[in-house]
Amino acid sequence: MSGSPAFPFPLPRRSPEELGIPTAALAALTDRLQAEGLDPHALVIARGGEIAFETAWAPYRLDRAALVYSASKTFTSLAIGFLADEARLSLDDSAGALLDLPNPYGITVRHLLTMNTGHSAAQIERFGEDPSALLSTAPEHTPGSFFAYNTPASHTLSAIVTAVTGELLTAYLRPRLLDPLGIGDRWMSASDGVEQGGFGFHLTAEDLVRTATMLGDDGRFAGVQVAPEWYVDELSRPWSSTADFDGPPAPEGEINDWALGYGYQVWRGRQGFRLDGAAGQFGLVLPEQGLAIGYQGATLETQAILRAFADFVAAVAAAGAAAEGVDVSGVVGAVADGADASEAADALASASAAGDARAASAAHAALSTPHDSWDARAQLPIMAEAPFDAAGLTLTDTADGWTVALPGVGDLTVGPEWRDLKVQKQAEPAQAPGSGPDTLDPACFSLATRGEQQPDGTVLIHIVSTTSPHRTVVRRDPDGTLHSGWHIPPLHGGWPVLAVPPVVTRVQTRAAALLLDMDGTLVDSTAVVERLWTEWALAHAIDPARVLAIIHGRQGQESMAMLLPDRPHEINLAENRDLLALETAQTEGVVAIAGAAQLLRDLVGLPHALVTSATLGLAQARMDVSGLAMPPVVVTAEDVTRSKPDPEGFLAAARALGIEPGACIVVEDSVNGIHAGLAAGMRVIGVGAHAVGATWRVMDASGIHVAPAPGGGIAVTLDA
Repeated sequence: MSGSPAFPFPLPRRSPEELGIPTAALAALTDRLQAEGLDPHALVIARGGEIAFETAWAPYRLDRAALVYSASKTFTSLAIGFLADEARLSLDDSAGALLDLPNPYGITVRHLLTMNTGHSAAQIERFGEDPSALLSTAPEHTPGSFFAYNTPASHTLSAIVTAVTGELLTAYLRPRLLDPLGIGDRWMSASDGVEQGGFGFHLTAEDLVRTATMLGDDGRFAGVQVAPEWYVDELSRPWSSTADFDGPPAPEGEINDWALGYGYQVWRGRQGFRLDGAAGQFGLVLPEQGLAIGYQGATLETQAILRAFADFVAAVAAAGAAAEGVDVSGVVGAVADGADASEAADALASASAAGDARAASAAHAALSTPHDSWDARAQLPIMAEAPFDAAGLTLTDTADGWTVALPGVGDLTVGPEWRDLKVQKQAEPAQAPGSGPDTLDPACFSLATRGEQQPDGTVLIHIVSTTSPHRTVVRRDPDGTLHSGWHIPPLHGGWPVLAVPPVVTRVQTRAAALLLDMDGTLVDSTAVVERLWTEWALAHAIDPARVLAIIHGRQGQESMAMLLPDRPHEINLAENRDLLALETAQTEGVVAIAGAAQLLRDLVGLPHALVTSATLGLAQARMDVSGLAMPPVVVTAEDVTRSKPDPEGFLAAARALGIEPGACIVVEDSVNGIHAGLAAGMRVIGVGAHAVGATWRVMDASGIHVAPAPGGGIAVTLDA
């Protein structure tokens, strides 16, 4: 694991059009990735160092780091570049001399970087994670004359970094690369005290974009030279011929993106070059257009992903050559239909200068629609030939869904919507000698589950590892027969290899101020609120379930107006006063949410405020009985004219603190409050299982950690 990072900083965000990217082409790209069954997970597109577009397909999230497989290799290469620039090694040094191992066949650092050790694919399969085996085995070809994809070579490079520096690979990269790029704390799996180097890094799609942006600008990032310019230039050259590489197939007559050459742990492409990981983990470096693309997904049809991106890039290039206000419907159609890049470019270049407002409006609407991998579930079948340990797997019906007993993981609850689960990994005997079966490993599984019963009685369950590209599919036929397996299997084992340490599920960001809701966020008053509102509902002959579905986060009189639209507002105000009096008096059972007291203590001296739909008296009563200190700035029902989901309360709190709204982060539990925070232009931390639509989500306040940020503001770390 890496050392302590400098706190990550946000990249500028601008609209696609401001950066010369047709919104319609983006909409077509996202639709195409899902329509072709490529199982997209996360996508971030930047131009000139500014983010133009970002989206994730539920249950995946943009803020969650995930396994990027061989995209890890590029970071290993960059570590070697830093060492060479510091004159701590030469690319033509003997790998054996650096590792103090026999090297009878003269394999150099450069041979490792370019995967030109001379070994055949069959030999490489036998090396595993043993640099001595690689260096001591006679290669079938002269080193430097034969390319074969060689993950053991990348692991050997990681071992060299540790041998030369005394540090793990990512610890060495932290001050040189990861901090300057604004990449937060990350984790790479290790073996025998050496990080994998060839795979195992867990990154976000934005991390990939930041790295690709730096590589596309000759090693510069945000105006600062980060990586050595000479090394980035060398890294991107096609040192190895890959024309005969047995990689992902391309249709007859199409350019194969794995046949265009290999640099220093990067692949050359038809446009620029790329970081490249199994199943579709890409960082595309496209200097000619100033574009950087970070992408994560799960498919064996990876050539189809690169084909879609090539067509998208052609559309962007053509848009730059077309007149402002051009009708992009032609190129969008070409891109969406899978036309090749030249057809897409021609369609846009020849489009009418009059523009097409309807197409643009439809594209914006498509971009703002949430994406969900569940929508493509029919295209995500069980891979029949993939090995899967189903011994002991069971599927049991429950009152609100199902329970799956998943071997190697545990018992998982499943419902009709995505459920986020964190399951602690059981310790293996070798890790804890003499321990019982209930001993827990520090690592955990970060999961999401969802299921449905289909019209014919078939039950379909998806169990997603949200920190990797992988998901398990479970299907129960109407006759009770169970089928289970991977959609795309992990490369190095089953479910146990997908467990991660807590750092992988941790999110880091910063804020100028935190704006905290009270009920459901700091204080649990659910029992009192729902009891009194149920009594009110029954007294007015309204279904209590309907009432409870709308009241949370909203002022009482406004809830009443929605439920009794023909009643005079004065009556609503009077009844709400009576209800508030009862709520203020009845504090039995009102308690602090887990972690709320610590969060408020940590916020002392940092800018924060309470923003609640309660009155000041009710807020004070609930905070007092819960043992919580009232923040110095409080916005209550008396201070606003409109309640949540209107943003007035949060905007008022920002004004009171003297802070721009966009620099604030809201902490909320209700959908109404989340909508209010987002409408105020603020990011939102959702608290609890029902915090739908928030920027991030934690189970309770104990998952929110704050401290003064370097340079000012609040450093926020989330156990999300």
